[in-house]
Amino acid sequence: MPEIIECREFEELSVRVSALLQDGELRLDERITTKGYLTATMRGGQIALRATRFVGTIPLTPDLAVRVVPRATIANLSYMLVRSGVIPSAISGFARGYMPRFVATDNAERIYARSLIDGVKLIARRGYMKEYLPPKHQAPWRGRLLASDTVRKHASKGIRYRHEFEQNVLTPSTIENIALKMALKQVIDWLSENDRRNAMLPEARGLYRDMWHISDWDGAKSDLVRQLSRKIHTLSPRLPHYRDPLWSAYLILQSVLPELSFDGFVRLDSLIIDVSKVFEAFLRRELAARLAEHGYRVQDGNTAPRPFFRDGGVFSVHPDMIICRGDEVIAVLDAKYKPDPKESDRYEVLSFMDAMPVSLGGFVCPADGVDTSRFLGTTASGKEMVLLRYDLAAVDPDVEADRFAANVLRMIDGAHDYT
Repeated sequence: MPEIIECREFEELSVRVSALLQDGELRLDERITTKGYLTATMRGGQIALRATRFVGTIPLTPDLAVRVVPRATIANLSYMLVRSGVIPSAISGFARGYMPRFVATDNAERIYARSLIDGVKLIARRGYMKEYLPPKHQAPWRGRLLASDTVRKHASKGIRYRHEFEQNVLTPSTIENIALKMALKQVIDWLSENDRRNAMLPEARGLYRDMWHISDWDGAKSDLVRQLSRKIHTLSPRLPHYRDPLWSAYLILQSVLPELSFDGFVRLDSLIIDVSKVFEAFLRRELAARLAEHGYRVQDGNTAPRPFFRDGGVFSVHPDMIICRGDEVIAVLDAKYKPDPKESDRYEVLSFMDAMPVSLGGFVCPADGVDTSRFLGTTASGKEMVLLRYDLAAVDPDVEADRFAANVLRMIDGAHDYT
């Protein structure tokens, strides 16, 4: 297990240079240096690393990793991730422990496809496990006669001449291999429908074709998942290369993500999450679902930008949440995953309100335990600005989302006090 250093988002930590040396050279994991998960500077003979907006366990070298935790207390990061629709980055081949609790999602195939494919490749190189199992179609008058079974099953029912033979053959069609094959087929179907140009698709198809000698599952998927769960926990120590791909198959077959907020014993790919992006998308979806019944629409200004100048031009504005009634824009909100908006943030929201144009706008920030949602003030030109809080540590996320939507409706109605 690598050494793990923990810090919070946007915090800085120092790492001795010798800890990053491999064969006398300074080397960092290439998957990290190109993604901007951490920034690095040299200071006083040490590497100063600063966490950015990403959280998760980030490998630096095979022997050292940084675990970045959210700066805001988040009760259920997995729930937010699923509801936001944001797909995290999976660091294939670098595992961390998760609690054995899961949250339903619709993109487990995209997240864990790489891990499953790499795992099945390794298994194929080493050879698929085999067991002595009863064949699907047993040949008559072949095998070992079971006298006791004959008495128990047939003689007790008045059948005198029925016989039972026990037949076993050495086969790769074990629960483990069948589950891998079925999960691979699910990945192929998902990529074919949602991401046909993905380079993983031909890899998955080639591996699936090479599993022709493994039987397909002809029962309910739930039965396969239940048996797979038992098999994973009793996996032979001689087959350690099976464990990670089987857990990936388990998640894919159930379309679930692990609970990300706590450490546990389930070893899975480390997921790197842009929490600010998740926060924004999560708020927008929760608000849109709750305002629809009141006749409002919530648009994403990042996908539908508005021109900054009336006569067009190259400049545009991108509010996180544009609240409309019909074709009329009522208000704009900007999600800021930080304790408080800065002065530059206020100017940014004012530019959104000018471009729409609307006289009502503001921010949504995580609750900090002290400050509450409040009216910020009215500008000289009559624009009203508010600061709404969302409690990411709420025990019941649905109740908190209802409270947030109620505050937005109060803002639209012109109220200056919030719950």
